[in-house]
Formats: sequence, C-alpha cells, structure tokens
Amino acid sequence: MKLEAYAKVNYTLEVLGRRSDGYHDLRSVVLPVELHDAVEVVVDGGGGFSSNLPYDDDLCIKACMALAAHAPALAGKGVRVEVEKRIPVGGGLGGGSADAAAVLRALNEICALGFSPEELAVVGAEVGSDVPALVLCQHYRQPVLMEGRGERVSLLRGMRGSSARRGIVMAIPHVHSSTREVYARCLPGRGHGPNDLEEAAVALHPEIGGAMEFLRKAGAEDVRMTGSGAAVFGFFGCGDIPQSHDYDIIRTNLLCDCPVV
Repeated sequence: MKLEAYAKVNYTLEVLGRRSDGYHDLRSVVLPVELHDAVEVVVDGGGGFSSNLPYDDDLCIKACMALAAHAPALAGKGVRVEVEKRIPVGGGLGGGSADAAAVLRALNEICALGFSPEELAVVGAEVGSDVPALVLCQHYRQPVLMEGRGERVSLLRGMRGSSARRGIVMAIPHVHSSTREVYARCLPGRGHGPNDLEEAAVALHPEIGGAMEFLRKAGAEDVRMTGSGAAVFGFFGCGDIPQSHDYDIIRTNLLCDCPVV
C-alpha cells in the first residue's frame, strides 16, 4: 500500500511548563500541508520489521512495533517500509512522525485491524510526540489541537478560516536546530508571539530570524516558525516567490482552512 505522509506546521505553539518525566506540557494548533513523503508498506509472512531509512531511531520501525503490541493479528507478519523523502529533515515539519503516522494507517487498513483514527493516535503517542496529531491531520485533513507532550489530540472543527490563505511558502535556513537545545533555552510561559520556542531558536540560530525577515520583505503575511525550527513559513497569494541561496524555498498548500485563533 502506498500513502502520502503529509507534513505539518505549528500555527501556534505554547510551552506551558516542564513535566516530571522530562518533557514539556504544550498546547499547539497543528495544520496539515500538502508537502509529503511517499510511503509504501508491504506486509508478508516473513516476520520482522524493516525500512530503507538510515536512522538509528527509525520511527517507522517503532510504529510497527507499537502497533504489533496492540494487535495480535500482526504477530508473525513481516513488514517492509519504503520511504521516498521529500520533507526536509530536522526542520520542525514532522517528517519522521508523518512517516510513522502513515505506517500506522497503512497497517491498520492492510491487516483490517479495525482501529479508529483516534485509537491509532493513542498508539502513535508511544512512538513520538508529533505522531498522534499527524495521524488525525492525515486522516481528517483538519486542524488538530495537540496538548500535553502531544498525547492529547482533538480535531478543531467548524473554525473560521480563509481559503485565500491556503497557500504558504516555507524558508528553511541551512542550520540544524536541535529540539533539545531549543527547549533547554526556552522559559515556559514567557514566550512571545505565536510560537513560544521562536525566541530561543533565533537566539541559537540567528539565521532563523533572517529567514522570517526574508519572507516578510518578500510580501508574506503572518510569518511564523514551525516546531523548534529551523523552518519558517508565511502566507502568500499568487505572486512570484523569490529564491535565495541562503534558504531552501518550498511552496505548498494547507490541507485545511487556516483557523483564526
């Protein structure tokens, strides 16, 4: 089975406090975008889980293992995952989590496991913090409210939105923004703007602030950082999008109306 593993942007991201388990309590409005990886999942009787991804912490394999623990029907089956990467790695766009969410959805359908999207989201919480939101975003193509460390998710239905603001442009500076370092520098409850992590990320990597200013000068509206960076995005109309050797420029669209929050 082949699925499109849609990425996400954080329209808002509040850091509310540090938890006893070392994670942070968050509240975030997550929006699915058309930018996606192509994921193919093949199930056979060979046993074992494998993928073509080169990562030690392979969320696709973790997704297989987590679902197998809840679904006896997967016992003894072999799963092979092939991912064609299109989502930039480490940009705050949820690429690895998007792939894991697609794997959960594919296995649920291939093996007729009968999990609802909400039940798959619960399993996804065992895989990664962004996986539950991406399970719902991919299935419903609606905005999702993510809370806790990401394990509590709910659809944001019936929100006012603007179809004219569905087109977005991302500018991705050529830096690696470490999620761990950004959170360590963030002061919970004291962030400014729609993303509480932005101030810490820009302090660590001024290039992120430069990317935001680049989009503003190019005519983008409502420029924001997604996740812990380094990708930033803004809303565009139908005008030309400038290119820059300083940033990777990606034009895509939201899969939902942009909520007014």
